[in-house]
Amino acid sequence: VNDLNGVEWKVSDVEKKERCRKPAAPFITSQLQQAAARKLGFGAKKTMVIAQRLYEGVDLGDLGTHGLITYMRTDSVRIDPGALTAVRDYIRTEYGRDYLPDEPCYYKSKKTAQDAHESIHPTSMEFSPERIQKFLEKDDFRLYQLIWNCFVACQMNPAIYDLTGISLSTRSKSGDAFIFRINGSVVRFAGFTKVYTES
Repeated sequence: VNDLNGVEWKVSDVEKKERCRKPAAPFITSQLQQAAARKLGFGAKKTMVIAQRLYEGVDLGDLGTHGLITYMRTDSVRIDPGALTAVRDYIRTEYGRDYLPDEPCYYKSKKTAQDAHESIHPTSMEFSPERIQKFLEKDDFRLYQLIWNCFVACQMNPAIYDLTGISLSTRSKSGDAFIFRINGSVVRFAGFTKVYTES
């Protein structure tokens, strides 16, 4: 630091580029457990107990009792065509045409996946987390919201970032050459990150 104190600096390079970040696939069991641990602090057992309740059915008052999510033990990222249509309609209505891809987003399951059950997602786009929050326990709501957000995000357009890299060069008092580099990014279009990002 002392050797570089007071020396003359020069911007030797500025590099600008665009980066596109695509959304993650809808949840399978292991990814739901990992996301719930990272974002909500839930252990795997707690996550599965809550998911079981959401799957088996919740009393929604005048709306009746409904299973809120698809089966929670799955290793497939497959999405039912009806669910795809419903979530795309929801995105168009809630977020606007800019956030909706021209075609649905399809994801590939691992070759070892059983594919007996589809991915974990809400059973109906009518039951938004905000609409049914009052009927759910706090942690049940938090897990349902996590599943909802991941599912909506997986069918949204990518996020676009403007990346800038700047190189600063100088020579120290003793004659050694130094280059320092700093990188920054600015969100140009939020895309799916408006709803959900992996932590």
